[in-house]
Amino acid sequence: MPAWTIISPNNPETNSRGQNDHRHPMRMNIYWVMKAVYHMLDPSNEPSSTTDEVKHIATLEYTVSQENAGSPDVSSLVIHLRLSTETDTHFDVMLRDMQIEDKVENVCVSLPGELTPVLMDISEFVREFVLRRSAIKREPGASDCSFGGWIWQKMQAEKYRQRVSQQEVVGVKKTGRCPLCRHGLIDCKSCHVASCRSLGCHGSSKPPLARCAEHPKNTLCSPCLEEQGSKRELEKCPGCKSWCCATDINSCIGHPVAIPLVPCSSTEHLLHVMTTYSQSARVHPPKGGSCNQCEQPGWRRCRGNGCWSGDDVICPECASGGTTCMCQKVWACDICAEHDSSIFIRCPRCDRPFCTSCTYIDQCKQCFRVTLCYDCVEEASDADDTDDGVVETFAKLTGTCESCGVRVCNRCAPIEPSWLSCSECLAMKIRRRARLHA
Repeated sequence: MPAWTIISPNNPETNSRGQNDHRHPMRMNIYWVMKAVYHMLDPSNEPSSTTDEVKHIATLEYTVSQENAGSPDVSSLVIHLRLSTETDTHFDVMLRDMQIEDKVENVCVSLPGELTPVLMDISEFVREFVLRRSAIKREPGASDCSFGGWIWQKMQAEKYRQRVSQQEVVGVKKTGRCPLCRHGLIDCKSCHVASCRSLGCHGSSKPPLARCAEHPKNTLCSPCLEEQGSKRELEKCPGCKSWCCATDINSCIGHPVAIPLVPCSSTEHLLHVMTTYSQSARVHPPKGGSCNQCEQPGWRRCRGNGCWSGDDVICPECASGGTTCMCQKVWACDICAEHDSSIFIRCPRCDRPFCTSCTYIDQCKQCFRVTLCYDCVEEASDADDTDDGVVETFAKLTGTCESCGVRVCNRCAPIEPSWLSCSECLAMKIRRRARLHA
């Protein structure tokens, strides 16, 4: 007898790439039957969610008979259930008789009435699969899952048309589009129930589907979404209220608890400090933010390399002690602003922070001394500020590398107005000469 192993540890909800396009179209229906059976007869082993399902094995087996000339018929249909640690079937669900046979306790129990629509879907699918398989020539290499998925989508599109038939426009040709508005149909990627693609159509609520705004193929109906438990694939963005992939919802992992700030003296020390902070306890557990398409007020993203936030967003509570460049384009959390010297430089006169790419200040690319910011240059010029104690500390850029255009201060540049080469360009020229003479 033909059989499909629909649920097993070797046939998970998603594959290693997070995709589920090759799973059996009856997986969700079989899961609901399995959940109901274990809830009734073995509650301790009842599956908790579709995403965590690794301990059960469910096989759908059917028998085809063809007593008379014509189309084949499905004479029996059974779902075999067992734990992955068991070698023999524990429960047999006989769809024709609406019975559950407990093969361990040797008893039979009637299936609950609420499962009738699910069992009818399974029976109709198998019957349609058998009929179409004998009538349609499949493409070479087409699997039962892909062929069955195509059949089930056709069946669901017809079911949708039947649901909205009372509102259907008279005289509209029967196609795969919505009979109400002529838009295309979308379907739940788990159970394949169909609905209208257009949110403005009355048919889009029969049933309503959650659909990722950025990845439209990631669409789920409410029952399938609920069955995913705590690992739901879709979440509503608190900012724009749109459905989004859960992986696209930003979250703040919580600021590290107070650790004494130690001045950073080297790159190795910076890595050590950031590692210490990343392993520290947090002021709060992960807190959900907005999706990638919108921003919530007060949520920031730190510019620091190796920030404790893991390059994710930081909530207002954890961002309260951060530093912003005077150009308002760069922000860093308090820890990165203190330890990562590659983010900000400070004017030696007013001590205000500026990002290293800011146009309001400059820096010698040789000795890394900093010029005065534009405001301080004007103030010092107006006040003839020559003895305020900063004249010797700030840089005056007088030379320019003829190769890359970086500027250097009067201490690092030669007397010539055009500085021949910065240290990096000079090193590159030396390497080129060495290769030429090698």
